Amino acid sequence: MARAPSTLFLLALAACGKDELPADPDTIRLDWAVGDTFHIATSYRVADVAAEEAPVDLETGEPAAGVIFGEMWSPEVVWTYQVVESGYVPDDRDELYPYAVTATGDLASLAVIRVTADPALNDDPALLDADPVTYLVFREDRDRLAGVISFVNLGGERVELAWSSRQLGRSWSVLSQSSLSMVPTYLAPFSATWSDGERKLEDGSLVTSVSTGRGATDVYYDDELDGGLVVSRYEPGAPWPTWTVAQNVVARLMDEGEVADLAARSTPMMPVPPEDLDYREALASAVDIDAAMSLDEAVLADGGFSAFTPPEHTPWAGSWWPLKKGDLVFGYDGRATVSDEIKDRVDEIKTDMDRLSAEIRDMEAGDEKDAKVAEWRERQADLIDLLVEFYGGLLADLDGGRARIEDGRLVHDDGWSYDLDELSPMDKFALAEYLEGRTSPNPFYLPAWEILNSYNPGGESWWGHCNGWSAAAILTNEPRATETVRAGDEELAFTTADLKGLFTEAHYSSYSHFYGERYNGEDDDITDLSPAAFQRLLGFYVRELGVPLVFDTTADEAVWNYPAYGVDLAIEETTPAELAELVNINTASLDELEALPGIGETLAARIIEYRETYGPFQSTEELMEVEGIGEGRYGDIADLVTVDPIQRTFDVVAEVRFVTDAVDEDWVDYASGPEDFSETWSYTLVTDETGTVIDGTWDREDDHPDFAWVPYGNQMTPSSTGSENPYLDWGHLLDFVGSDFERH
Repeated sequence: MARAPSTLFLLALAACGKDELPADPDTIRLDWAVGDTFHIATSYRVADVAAEEAPVDLETGEPAAGVIFGEMWSPEVVWTYQVVESGYVPDDRDELYPYAVTATGDLASLAVIRVTADPALNDDPALLDADPVTYLVFREDRDRLAGVISFVNLGGERVELAWSSRQLGRSWSVLSQSSLSMVPTYLAPFSATWSDGERKLEDGSLVTSVSTGRGATDVYYDDELDGGLVVSRYEPGAPWPTWTVAQNVVARLMDEGEVADLAARSTPMMPVPPEDLDYREALASAVDIDAAMSLDEAVLADGGFSAFTPPEHTPWAGSWWPLKKGDLVFGYDGRATVSDEIKDRVDEIKTDMDRLSAEIRDMEAGDEKDAKVAEWRERQADLIDLLVEFYGGLLADLDGGRARIEDGRLVHDDGWSYDLDELSPMDKFALAEYLEGRTSPNPFYLPAWEILNSYNPGGESWWGHCNGWSAAAILTNEPRATETVRAGDEELAFTTADLKGLFTEAHYSSYSHFYGERYNGEDDDITDLSPAAFQRLLGFYVRELGVPLVFDTTADEAVWNYPAYGVDLAIEETTPAELAELVNINTASLDELEALPGIGETLAARIIEYRETYGPFQSTEELMEVEGIGEGRYGDIADLVTVDPIQRTFDVVAEVRFVTDAVDEDWVDYASGPEDFSETWSYTLVTDETGTVIDGTWDREDDHPDFAWVPYGNQMTPSSTGSENPYLDWGHLLDFVGSDFERH
């Protein structure tokens, strides 16, 4: 897009002075003042589970996540954004100073926004227990995030996470175009415009603006971690995009009337004074996100790198608890348990439901499909009646004395009897909860919910709890011995298998960041997750942070989640030797620009000032818009400069080490490390001249990971997201076995 006629530009420049270039009125910008407060409602995609049916409430049969046979998203979280600094220019003694320095050595103003989850606007106890507080530090002239600093309660401790970026002179931004924290941080690249148009950024990617005709503009751009499409709508005068849609997050700016109505419906609470958190100190030691996701010269000189998580962060091997077997409910290793009393009747109904579910998946929308769904719902209602009758009756019989504990066994007047220590993990935990007096809700609905929402005797063979196990293996220490638990007046022996199974179920919906999108069939892009995203994620999480992340290791419809805890990367540069030594005027330093014929220090500074003000040059001819560069001077350097990234290419082979879930339920890892396996993938990688990863291609489009995710915390109380079993309380389980199992 042309910015302005050259003559008008030079007149404006003369009036303002060299250091005060006029802002382009067509560039989308945000404006904040100290004290400004606004609210963002955000929903998060819930982890993909085995079957298409959303989990349903045990007693009503209604979908907990609001959908059935479709995607699952969490209820909205309302975030309160309050501007605590604006127009702030730090001095050189301030931790914020490095983020205010521009490429020309001048100082730009900063803004700081504090983001909290107000209890008056949120009712999720797990979120409120976590009490997240996040500081967002912006360079105001470009609406670029310089830092994201999060404080959250995890495992009884206040934990801080901090990411920073000092590459604020470019238009694209990893911090501003990805999701590293719970709070929404997506902002469109700098130089996106209010009017229709497409602009090329310094890394070769595109930002597209589409005017809605009603004063608003939709901006399309790429997520800088996983490469997925992001769309943000901007409206004049709004302090934030009015909505943003990404693959795994949807956020919208709330109307203040809606916020007031929501607050009016909540229970009045005494105001809580803001927590005094030193975000400046945290930012000073933050992880440099840009450096973490680049191939530095040391890596290239060594031909790659090897990185493994430290022992305290290494996941443990366990079972994926396949849904066809239902061992969490009916017992593993041939054990007999209370839930066996109804297994035959359950199997008859569930097998029929699984058959109907498979038929529904292959049907087009219409009356025939609606009738089949209605039939499925009828069978589901039959199952709910059976489960409520049996497990509700079990609670009533224990209260009334028809069921009781005698000599280490649970016995019933109907003639059945089961050894307490041989009960299935869920039956045993439910009984422990009962013995502790926790009877509302009915603790025996724990196995009932699992039967209703997870047990699939007629389902696919690969369906299981691999997502719950993966999160538990990362976020908890491995159970390595039987734990004797006192519940009421009884002692119950929880084996390593019992504990691993319950840990797995309790982490089925852990707080997580997702990257990429699940492949569901031929209409989806099988090359997602991209090699560029794969490279960035491994470099950032495993190499830089020393923490594991989870990959679905197959590109097809099946989902096999495994925690990756190590990587050996072999890199060979294949950049053609004859690649022209051009200077990229969008990324070149002052020294590189000064070295061009006829440019020198003054013009080099003006070139950088121009791109800092207006965004990247769209063509080399645009250099003539810079004061002092006319046709003649441009002609002297035209063959020496470019606006395209100087692309370097590399052949990469990545051998990734994964912890396995193909072990027995009672498996305990070796002292030397976990039972594991490796997957090897090869791809071509493209970087710019500095080693920043910008693109890539899989050698085989059907042989690579499908998506990735990183669990970072777990709910202490049952979740309302819809896929977590609401009758398994993680906090209660830790009360029984001890909090030392939580990793910090």
